[in-house]
Amino acid sequence: MDNAVLMVVGQDRIPWLTTAALDVTALGSNILLALFSLGTVVLLVAWRANKATLQLLSAWAGTLILTPVTKDLIGRARPPLAERLAPATGFSYPSGHSLGAAAIYLTIAIICTRHIAEPRARAVILSGASLMIVIVGASRVYLGVHYLTDVLSGFALGAAWAMLLAAFFHVRHPDAIK
Repeated sequence: MDNAVLMVVGQDRIPWLTTAALDVTALGSNILLALFSLGTVVLLVAWRANKATLQLLSAWAGTLILTPVTKDLIGRARPPLAERLAPATGFSYPSGHSLGAAAIYLTIAIICTRHIAEPRARAVILSGASLMIVIVGASRVYLGVHYLTDVLSGFALGAAWAMLLAAFFHVRHPDAIK
């Protein structure tokens, strides 16, 4: 399946879409994830939301640990160089961009939705975060730096980490945001 997806994607590459994918993929980079996390942490500290701050910092730290540990444990090679439109080093599985985007953007969305009572607004926030996560993962496959299963496993691991932290901070500290 992985090779078939890469072949289909490789045949339909369009210059403007390649440019967009290069921009979008940066949303899952360690630098931008750190900046988004830091910006959110500053707001949370200003609001004296110490438990939420700890939740987000835990999500970020988890991505920094989970990504290299799982990559080294699995040791899967990246797709062939001929298919890549962006530089990438190290192992392929799981996609660190996808894992980080899922963990960080989902955690930020979860923290935000704890402040909002309106179900539609909460759905919009979670949908927006989900869309951002999906486009980061899609860009990784489009650029040929990851297989589809690398991205899907990154989503699963990152979302699982975010949900585990959400459950811990909600059960252990139900007033975590207040």
